[in-house]
Amino acid sequence: MFSTLPVSTRIGLVALCAATFTAITSELAPVGLLLDMARAFNISAGRAGLAVSAYALIVTVAAVPLTVLTARVERKRLLLIALSGYVVSNLISAFAPTFGLVCFGRAIGGGAHALLMSMVSAYAAHLVPKKLTGRAISFVFGGASMGGVLGVPGTAAISQLAGWRVALVVVAALAAVLTVLIAVCLPPVIKPAGRPSGPYKVPRESVRAFAWVISANALFFIAHNVVYTYIAPLLMAHGLPETSVSVALLFIGVFSLSGLWASGLMVDRWPRAGVLASGMAISLGIALLGGQFMPAWGGVGVAALWCAGYASIIPFMMSGAIRARATTADTAGAAINSTSNLGILLGSALGGQLLAVYGVSILVPVALGVCALSMLVILLSGNAFPAHLGEHEDEEAAEQVCAERGPLMT
Repeated sequence: MFSTLPVSTRIGLVALCAATFTAITSELAPVGLLLDMARAFNISAGRAGLAVSAYALIVTVAAVPLTVLTARVERKRLLLIALSGYVVSNLISAFAPTFGLVCFGRAIGGGAHALLMSMVSAYAAHLVPKKLTGRAISFVFGGASMGGVLGVPGTAAISQLAGWRVALVVVAALAAVLTVLIAVCLPPVIKPAGRPSGPYKVPRESVRAFAWVISANALFFIAHNVVYTYIAPLLMAHGLPETSVSVALLFIGVFSLSGLWASGLMVDRWPRAGVLASGMAISLGIALLGGQFMPAWGGVGVAALWCAGYASIIPFMMSGAIRARATTADTAGAAINSTSNLGILLGSALGGQLLAVYGVSILVPVALGVCALSMLVILLSGNAFPAHLGEHEDEEAAEQVCAERGPLMT
């Protein structure tokens, strides 16, 4: 895909891909460690879900402001600061004597996440020619998908073998090694295109389309995380042994890659049909998982269908936010990052409350209701998710956004 690019640029793209892998592994590790953490601090699984919520809260609040405030900070330096934040975050959580300190460590990780995940798409785009912008961003965010595929079940497996604290130390070590490698190998962006001079008024239609996209994004993340944060007890309610949870999460993660493949076929041609098909896959998988007579590994299978639909949502939302042309690419990425984590925060918190009061059976109908609302937003969104895109429309939009994005270095 990038065979014509210099070796240093290819190494840089791989480094950014590894950075998103580390980011998502750090963010979602508590999903696989939830039960062990709950037992360690003698708390409920619902309360242990706050380890996810604390992280998401900081990203939700800080993503856009931090992106704006650090717009003139050299990107490589900022990336190294963010990765160092992951090291500190996981070490604090790993050695925390109380659950409150675990959440404090997770909050530090949320700040690092707010920086890193908002900048990597623009960094990748500035490493490559404009015609390769989309491919570069897709490749870099492939690391985020692999974080869900390998990171969550990997940390769950380490937790079963050596304990959840050791699992977090391993994640911290991964971030530390990556920090050193990026300091040595990642090329800085030397001279990106500047921002056009003169005032620029954003059309009202662009603002409206952007609002539809981020609203749909938040709702899909809420629907997903109401259930996914507590997927371990949900699968165990269908008879899956606790010792098989990490294997089940690995299978679900690997199968979810098919969703990314499917979205790649449609995101540049039929955004509306693709995002609605993704929503239907999510709804069908969650609905089947709520069936009373679903066997243990049957539940794993339908959870894999749901997570494949969820994985395919992300490219549609990112491309839709950029295509709206309501703001710069950095800020669009930060807004998607912020609303994604708002969905994680609200979904995990809502799921935890429902789990504590009503039990695991209530999670599925609530998630289905929110998912239906998100698809209604898609249907009402007009041009935010066009029925069809012309052959060069996305490329032209990407080039315009690249021109408007402004310098990555002072």
